[in-house]
Amino acid sequence: HLGRRQRAGQRRVRLASAGQDLSASFTVTKWAWLTEHEPEAARAVKAVRLPHDYLTERLTGEGTTDRGDVSGTGWWASGTEAYDEEILARVALDPALLPRVVRPGEVAGTVRDGHGLPFSKGTLVAAGTGDNAAAALGLGLRPGVPVMSLGTSGTAYAVSQRRPADPTGTVAGFADARGDWLPLACTLNCTLAVDRVASLLGLDREAVEPGTDVTLLPFLDGERTPNLPHSSGLLHGLRHDTTAGQLLQAAYDGAVHSLLGALDLVLDADADPSAPLLLIGGGARGTAWQQTVRRLSGRPVQIPEARELVALGAAAQAAGLLTGEDAAAVARRWNTAAGPVLDAVERDEATLNRITGVLSDAAPLLERDAASR
Repeated sequence: HLGRRQRAGQRRVRLASAGQDLSASFTVTKWAWLTEHEPEAARAVKAVRLPHDYLTERLTGEGTTDRGDVSGTGWWASGTEAYDEEILARVALDPALLPRVVRPGEVAGTVRDGHGLPFSKGTLVAAGTGDNAAAALGLGLRPGVPVMSLGTSGTAYAVSQRRPADPTGTVAGFADARGDWLPLACTLNCTLAVDRVASLLGLDREAVEPGTDVTLLPFLDGERTPNLPHSSGLLHGLRHDTTAGQLLQAAYDGAVHSLLGALDLVLDADADPSAPLLLIGGGARGTAWQQTVRRLSGRPVQIPEARELVALGAAAQAAGLLTGEDAAAVARRWNTAAGPVLDAVERDEATLNRITGVLSDAAPLLERDAASR
């Protein structure tokens, strides 16, 4: 029940410190929930580790993490690249419970003896990182190259040499795995939402048809970009001659519209608007996804042939640790981003403007829907 000015002031503090607005998905907010609702469990905690930190500690016996994954906890300050003592004090978390943050290229430890580990004692262990940071590393991304990942949820990101702090809270100011930054925005409704629409219509996911003025906002599970966490899907412009294939295409259009809006916020103002958009994730193999991204972005679209980019990022990090090279340079030498490039086509401004208009007109309805939940 804070006043509006006080809430806005606290939000500015969070953005300045952590580089992002802290939502329920961050580790710090989960810890705050635990201390409030299960205080005995919180008091019994001996250490706090992210999943990959646990694996590193299992291998080495040392509690370490990396700047990429720790930047998503909410208790690491991107400005100082250190744990934020003020935030830790607010959530009553002892910094002694947290792992040491390993710098890019630094050895996290060596494999310890015994404990049933299938590795030789003394083997070097790299710091690891989060999935998106590992995929960026696996692609050998250079600053400003846009990436759109089409999975159950969709993400848009690019490596940046400037520390991001988006005042809208849409872009998370994550660190990357090699010393730069990885501004990233996420949508909840991507391939899963479109596949659900295809299932409801009894269609194959590729059975799209052009030529429609129907608009479908596929916010089937709420949405993060735009920030409508309790919204539901919305269909507008349905007519007697609308076909099932046109409805399916409208679902693709709605999902890609959200992702492109996120990408506009992610990219620096001086990013090259004609640079190919790298399309990765499960949806990147689908023709309907490729053509929708191509038509609505107006950019050339490149589909890397390499599929396990997160694993390739981990391999590049390990190789860099052994050779002393920049891990991203290792990945570029492996040519992991190689793949077909679809030429740019004229951007479909009419569809983009129609979806933007429906979204604007529907905002009061979506907000009422949220309030009713």
